[in-house]
Amino acid sequence: MEYKAISAKVSRTEYTLIEDYCRKKGITPSSLIRELLLEEIKVPIPHHIAGRNRIDYDKEKDNYSWTIELDTGETITILKNVSAQYVEDLGQQVNDALEARKNTIKQIKNGSVPVPTRMISK
Repeated sequence: MEYKAISAKVSRTEYTLIEDYCRKKGITPSSLIRELLLEEIKVPIPHHIAGRNRIDYDKEKDNYSWTIELDTGETITILKNVSAQYVEDLGQQVNDALEARKNTIKQIKNGSVPVPTRMISK
């Protein structure tokens, strides 16, 4: 098996922190970096999945959780224990972004959909 080296520049402070961490764990910086990289690329990210967003309110804790229920039946947790203020702000940001898109594509009527311009150009 052929091996190739990968390098990254870090500050002196970061290097010292990494070195101290590795010393405490009894590992080398190279093995730490190798493990972290392999863990990061181990699970391929699917590019074609379907599901629905779900935001649930917990009355007892007075907070929200945000999950995605995939069509496969799997549930992925995005955020837990989210405050009402955060959800309100997120909702406002989503509404603002959707409104900006409507303005950009000149959507005036509710229910109308974007039409590719090449379909209607002469």
